[in-house]
Amino acid sequence: MSRTSLRKLPLAKSPWLPLCLSLLGLATQAQAGPALSFSSYAQVSGYTYTNFTSPMLGSGNFTLNGASDYRYNYSGLGQLSTGVASVNYSIPTGPSGLDPIYDVITDSGQYGFAYSGQAETFKLKLRTQISSSVVDVNGSPVANAPSTSVSAYSQAGWSQQFYIAPTANRAKGSYGAILVAFTMDGNFPPALDPNIGSSGSASAQISSSFTDLAGVNYQSSFSVGSYSGDASWTGATTQYKKLLFQYGTAFSLNAYQYVNSYNNGSADFFNTGRISTIELPLGATLESGAEQAGLGSVSALYGNVFNATTVDDPNTNWDFGNNGGGFNPPPVPEPASAALLLAGLGALGFISSRRRRD
Repeated sequence: MSRTSLRKLPLAKSPWLPLCLSLLGLATQAQAGPALSFSSYAQVSGYTYTNFTSPMLGSGNFTLNGASDYRYNYSGLGQLSTGVASVNYSIPTGPSGLDPIYDVITDSGQYGFAYSGQAETFKLKLRTQISSSVVDVNGSPVANAPSTSVSAYSQAGWSQQFYIAPTANRAKGSYGAILVAFTMDGNFPPALDPNIGSSGSASAQISSSFTDLAGVNYQSSFSVGSYSGDASWTGATTQYKKLLFQYGTAFSLNAYQYVNSYNNGSADFFNTGRISTIELPLGATLESGAEQAGLGSVSALYGNVFNATTVDDPNTNWDFGNNGGGFNPPPVPEPASAALLLAGLGALGFISSRRRRD
């Protein structure tokens, strides 16, 4: 074929078309963001602690681990959930003289101990519930046993990478911020006997970290929590936090929710802890490991996701000379969190440590 005839050949019939399409595909892949990791877990566990004096065994103390359950999920499994970790464990009252360890724990079979709980990470929603109890030989709740106490916990969490590519306003290597809201809701059911106090607690934390192009490592975190008898707890709260990132550099985000019970305690936070709002810089697009793992779209996973309307929005810019700088609430706060918004403004913390590359 002559060069002249090649020029006249339409592109659709050109032998160069496959090569052109291949090069176009490579160019598209080069512009795509990096592969981002994702993993999640759920766990329930508990134990008894005994401090004793025994004619046969002498004096001492020991911990006896009870039943536990652990579930997980990560990129590649094709699952939306860790599955539900579930435990129902007890040391009942009963006859003495058969086992010296049992006799020490139960004061010769006079006291029984139990705990039960569930935990799950469904997509990015953290669900945790736990309860424990101490009873006498009649099965009635008691505040304490003479020698032994029971404690149990339920926890769920996830870890993933985020990525924000450079924008028309921010070049690769420049710094920015995202404003993240975490919502936790649940309650502390009272003890079966109103004369016995209930001892339960709940907490959640989100932390972020990344190493920038110069080898500097940045870490930041915020937390929220409550406990049985907390008069300020209304059943739910939302906390806001501004998190630093670098355009064109993947950064890690970790979240966990933890509930604990002691003796006759209970904490039911199976209503889910979750990210409910993310404000992004103007023109920025968020990529996440959970989205790449097939758990859902950004809006489905993180609730109210929106972009700042100006380049200099304080919520999406980081002031290194002022511990990151302040931030303003989103334009339309969630109804359940509006009254509690100011409480979240004090949850700022930032740690920077230099780590040089080898």
